Parts: sequence; structure tokens; C-alpha cells
Amino acid sequence: MRALVTGGAGYIGSHLVAALIESGLDVTVLDDLSNGHPEAVRRAAALAGGTCPLVVGDVADRDLLVRALDGVGVVFHLAASKSVPESVEHPERYFRNNAGGTAALLEAMEAAAVHRLVYSSTAAVYGSAVGMPVTERAACAPDNPYGLSKLMGEQMLEKMASEQGWSVVSLRYFNPVGAHRSGRIGEAFGNASSLVPVALAATMGRRRPIEVFGTDYDTPDGTCLRDYVAIDDLVQAHISVLAETSAGHHVFNVGTGRAHSVREVLAACERVTGRPVPHTDGPRRAGDVPVALADPGALRAALGFDATTGLEAMIESAWRWHQAFPKGYGPKVRLATS
Repeated sequence: MRALVTGGAGYIGSHLVAALIESGLDVTVLDDLSNGHPEAVRRAAALAGGTCPLVVGDVADRDLLVRALDGVGVVFHLAASKSVPESVEHPERYFRNNAGGTAALLEAMEAAAVHRLVYSSTAAVYGSAVGMPVTERAACAPDNPYGLSKLMGEQMLEKMASEQGWSVVSLRYFNPVGAHRSGRIGEAFGNASSLVPVALAATMGRRRPIEVFGTDYDTPDGTCLRDYVAIDDLVQAHISVLAETSAGHHVFNVGTGRAHSVREVLAACERVTGRPVPHTDGPRRAGDVPVALADPGALRAALGFDATTGLEAMIESAWRWHQAFPKGYGPKVRLATS
């Protein structure tokens, strides 16, 4: 079976490409390279002992999508903008790119008669009003435009499943961390906005000291609590849901059920690297929720999947990658496209 991975040249997408090829699938990537890198696709395919065509273009380009979908049995839709602060400043971009891009993809899939999709969703769809740890049955009330744009995608997929008989899985990611076990692919500093790569960049002197956004939350140490999931575990969750082929919209959290505060993460970074993480304390950041913690029981019960990697092991894998490739993938030299 051939899979199309939108956003497959990015951080999560490149790891998914490697895992899909390892599992025996043929894979094509579609990516506009705004955040992704062609070298990530090349390395991911090489790590899995295969090849992967890269189609360079916009997920909203219907004609390009229809051509890319030729022979495809399942789509993994990861292409999206994902910065919470940016979404607060420019919500219109997130509605256009995330919700609009998903709508264009669905139109192209219907035209190509491809009716199976795995959607990269987010814990941000829940918002801060729900109890934690959160189950998939909780009401969704996003606190920021990023979460809302991803929820809009889920709502469209729900309609395609219920009205058109599609088989759809939405995976609500919590906080991906780390790099491939080989140390050959990971999250480049230049594209990173999440805590661990930003902290490691500061530790290596490749950026200014980081700012801890908010120290007065109702949490044990006053900083935000997050559920961090290893990138290798996250992509294996995608492999596990390939077993779900029935019609309908199937929604699963992907997390560990363990929460770590910002200060705990910085301390773990210091233990792994043996270096201090330069940082200052600052005010709360618009759009952030105090606690994001998964109840991962539904995915375990349905498909036997558990994310088991601990926080320090995640950080250790990221540290190996950043030490080996402090400049990430280097300049963008495009691969041949098809």
C-alpha cells in the first residue's frame, strides 16, 4: 500500500516517513518546505532502507494533490502551522492554512476516491476548561486559534466519516520531544519553538536565554505542566492505527499520562547535558493553558499502544541529534520532485 504524508519533510513527518517505510509501506511526501527540509526526507528514507518521492507544493493545490494521490491507499495529514503565540497574533493565517488546507485535501481525496485518513490533531483542541488528565470524551473548547483551527479540521473529518463513509483517525498529540534513535533526523533549532529544543539551543549558546512564560500558575512550582511524548513513540502510534480500518471517526490521545513542569524539564535538560540552561522568568504568554495532561487509555484499550519513553531519554535523544547536527539539515537544496 502507498501512503501520502502531507508535511512529511517536517520534524514529526520525517520520523513518520521512516517508520512507515520500515513497516513495509511505499511512501510519498507532499510538503511546501516552508518549515520542512528535503534532506530530512532523504535521510528518513535512507534510515529505513528505502526511497521516498517528494512532491513540493501547497496542500491547498487541488490539482497537485489529485496527482499526488494516484495509487494512494491512506493519507497521513500533518501539514499545518503550529505555533500557539503566532496563531494568537495572526489567527487568519491559521484558519487559512490549517482549516483551509484540510478542506482542500478532503476535496482532492474525494475526487481521487481515497477515503482513509490519519489526522495530526492536538491536545490544544481541549482548552483549559476541562479536567486533567483529559479523555477523548471531554468537551472541546480551544483557548487559542491554533487549537480552534485543528478542531475545525476534526469537525470536517467527522462529517466525511459520517456522511461519506470515510475511515478517519484523529490523533490528538500532546508534546512531542526527542529525535530518531539513529541521531540522524530530529528537530532543527531554526524551526523549533517548543521547550526542549529551545532550552538545548540556549545551553549550546545558539540562542539567547529562554524565557519561562508564567511562574504564577496553580501548579506545584507555578509553571505550566505538560505531557511529553517521545517522537519515536508518537510515530509508532500512527503505525498502530493502521489496524483501524472501519468507517467512522476514531479519536485518540497520544501522550504518556505523566506531567512535567517547565522547571522540571529545564532541570532534566541540565542533568542530561551537564550544563546550565540560561533562562529568565517572565509573564504568562497569551494562549497557553496551565495544564495539558493526557489520559492515554483509549488508544491502549483499542489497539494496545503505550508511550513508555521517559523524559530524560527523550531529551538524551534530542541532545545527541543537536550535538551531531547543530545546524540542522543545512541549506535547503531541493531534491528531485515527482
